[in-house]
Amino acid sequence: MNTYRSSHPTDYPRLISLQQYLYSPSPRLLRTVVRTQKLGNCLVSTTQAADAVGYALWLTSTEQTDPRTSDLIEESKYCSDEDDKVHTDNINISNTDATANAHLAELVIHPTYRRQRRGFQLLNAVFTRLNSGTRLTLNVAVNNSPARALYETAGFNPVCRHEGFYQIETNNQTTELDAITYAKMIQQL
Repeated sequence: MNTYRSSHPTDYPRLISLQQYLYSPSPRLLRTVVRTQKLGNCLVSTTQAADAVGYALWLTSTEQTDPRTSDLIEESKYCSDEDDKVHTDNINISNTDATANAHLAELVIHPTYRRQRRGFQLLNAVFTRLNSGTRLTLNVAVNNSPARALYETAGFNPVCRHEGFYQIETNNQTTELDAITYAKMIQQL
């Protein structure tokens, strides 16, 4: 059975090891959220033996502007055009449409535990912790088809593309990779 729970400061060593599976991890952001337990939110996916095998980390709009976190989330910031409005064929999202914003900065599942609906369960758990009318955003690498399929299945829509958003280092060479920003309006029943 797949379960999840709120993170504890003692989870940090295991969660930091999971960051190796992200395109653009933010170790300082993870440390700030997990160790302080005062800023941001982190849910952990666990096995029956209570081993942490994944996590979802998000910040609300208030936490995104907090001086203690604002400089830590630049690599995972959501799309913000001049007029802060994005139009696509699928969705029209404006800051004035939402009572609040939240940004899913990191969601990762250890490769051994993927395809077990853990990511989907973590997303649904995040949704239940947000107020109705909250705009939840996230960024994903353009070539990460499994993650994009997960987000689209969960009701996210693409809102913009960032060229060269991710800087991937391999063999002392840097490769730029585009990102797609997705957004979803949270609706609670």
